[in-house]
Order: sequence, then C-alpha cells, then structure tokens
Amino acid sequence: MREVAPRSSLASAGGGLGAIGEKALQWLVKLLPGVALLIFWQWASGRLIKEIYVSKPTAVVARLYELFSSGEIYPHLWITGQELVLGYVIGVAGGVLAGYSLGRSSRLARIFEPYVMAFYGIPKIALAPLFIIWFGIGIGSKVALASIMVFFLVFYNVFAGVRSVDRELVNLTLIMGANQRQLTYHVFLPAAAPFVMLGMRLAIPYSVIGVIVGEFTSSVQGLGLFIHEASSTYDPAGVFAGIVILLGFVTVANLIAGAIERRLLRWRTLSGSGPIDA
Repeated sequence: MREVAPRSSLASAGGGLGAIGEKALQWLVKLLPGVALLIFWQWASGRLIKEIYVSKPTAVVARLYELFSSGEIYPHLWITGQELVLGYVIGVAGGVLAGYSLGRSSRLARIFEPYVMAFYGIPKIALAPLFIIWFGIGIGSKVALASIMVFFLVFYNVFAGVRSVDRELVNLTLIMGANQRQLTYHVFLPAAAPFVMLGMRLAIPYSVIGVIVGEFTSSVQGLGLFIHEASSTYDPAGVFAGIVILLGFVTVANLIAGAIERRLLRWRTLSGSGPIDA
C-alpha cells in the first residue's frame, strides 16, 4: 500500500514554503523601487540630461569593473578603510565612556554638559583644516575628523540611555546589596545598550562623511581624493563609481552593526519588548 504522509508533515512543509514565498515577496518589494530608479536613470541619461553630468548606470558598472580589474582602486580602498575603522572605533569608545561617566554623575553632567553642547554646535567640517595643521595630510587628520563626528552621536545616545534608568530600580538594586560594579553590568549597561546601538548605527554614515571631507580637503590617497580627481577631470562615471563603493562601505557596516545588535539585544526579543511589526 502507498503510505500517506502525516498531515503535520504536510502542514509544516506548506508553512515552510509559504514563509519562503513571503520572504521572497518582501525582497521583491524592496528591490522594485531601486530597479525602477535604475531603469529611469538609464533612460534619462543622454535624453533628459547630458551624460557629461550624469553618466548611465551601465557606464558606472563598466568603470567599476575597470577600476577593480586594473587594481587602481585598491590603494584608495585600503587607506579609506583604515581611516573609517580607526575613526569609528575611537569615536564610539570615547562616546560610550564619556556618555556613561556624565550619565552616572549629575555633578559632572552639570559641569561639562555646557562645554560639550558648545563644542557640538561647531560645524565639524570647519575643523578639517585645523586637524590637517595638527595631524598632517596623512590618515591622522581623517581619523580625528571621523572620530569627532562619531563621538557626539554616540555620546548623547549613551548619556540619554544612562539618565533614563529608573532611579527606583537603582535604589532597589542597592538595597539588595549590589555594589557599583554589579550595578553597572546588570542595570545601567543593559538599559543603555539599545541607545548605544542606536548611536553606533547612526554614526556609520557620519564617519564616512568625516573621512571623505578630510580627503577632499587634503590627502595623498583615498576614495575622497579619487572622487575629487574624477570630478575635476569631468569623469562622472568615476564619481558615481566612487559613490557606489562608499555605499558598499556603509551597507556592510550597517549589516555588521545589525548583527551585533541582534546578538547583544536578543533578550529584548525573547522578553517580548522588541519592535512591533504593523
């Protein structure tokens, strides 16, 4: 006799296929606007606007292939990658330490917050020439500019996260015999973790802006210098190729930050306090 598959197996298989189909549909919906934009861009370039101003996507792809196959872009990628990583790490570390310290101490917050606010109000791009004077035209000035732009975003998010901790919860933890170390690791850091991750994700594009502005101002190598030289030689395909590579940097960094966030904050999903899908 022919065996009949259990209903539970068929249901689970159907559910799995349905989930895969739903996920594929979601990806298709996400890709459609981008595909439509590329098609319109390809059609409009040379018709609605001259190619000397906006080159076609096919020309950009060809330029990217040329850059990577010839190896011309690799020295620029290496320098910009170092500047981004160093600037981002230093800015995040400084923002977390300063934000936590001022968030825990009301006295320090009252003393230093006005100075931090005043310095935050300075356009960071205006500091690029000063950093070049201090650190030279090498990677030091770009790292400094990226760090200062990342620092403030992370600082204010961590500061807000620490200050938002319920004071009654802190007092209850102290009454139960917790010391300052236990209070830090079991109360303040878990409460501030979502704010830290938010600041880290918001800071990613700002670190790229800081590095590229620094390379525009003065640089020996880097993607900013490559884009600047491409624009000065009327090479729109090269400019867009550099922008696409920068978008790749931001996308990869966001994926890494998202993976770290899901790992560190998985307790929010397990406890049911994660985001709600509409």
